[in-house]
Amino acid sequence: MALSCKSGSRTLLTASLLLLLAACAGVPDTQRFKVDFERGVSAYEAGDYVTARKLWQPLADNYDLAALRNLGHLHRLGQGVEKNPEKARDYYEIAANFGHAPSQTNLALMYFAGDGIQADSEKGMIWLKKAAAQGYPPAQRQLAVRTQRFELHSR
Repeated sequence: MALSCKSGSRTLLTASLLLLLAACAGVPDTQRFKVDFERGVSAYEAGDYVTARKLWQPLADNYDLAALRNLGHLHRLGQGVEKNPEKARDYYEIAANFGHAPSQTNLALMYFAGDGIQADSEKGMIWLKKAAAQGYPPAQRQLAVRTQRFELHSR
């Protein structure tokens, strides 16, 4: 088959090359990711938030859900980065959309509290229910508290 310079052929050739490159690309080194994640946790616990962010960012860029959540924490609290609740929400939301229950819970709590973003208890409840449905204990506890109906009893 001869290649021509027609627009359609060029698009097909480009798509074919991209597929070939993707097939040849190595899978992420999961062992290194685990080590870097744990090094980030150690740095965070030592108060070295800048190093934690540097270690977690490449993991988050590769959709490591726990790293995405942790970057959300850093941005929500202004640890090692300028405080940015919108960016925190975005990190939590990416992981939450992939079904990460801890991120769904953090996102719900941000919406309930209006923690630097527009408060929205409906969105908060949606995310909290998703996390609780996965059996995530902190979400289940929050959901129980938020849906508890108190009755007043006269003595």
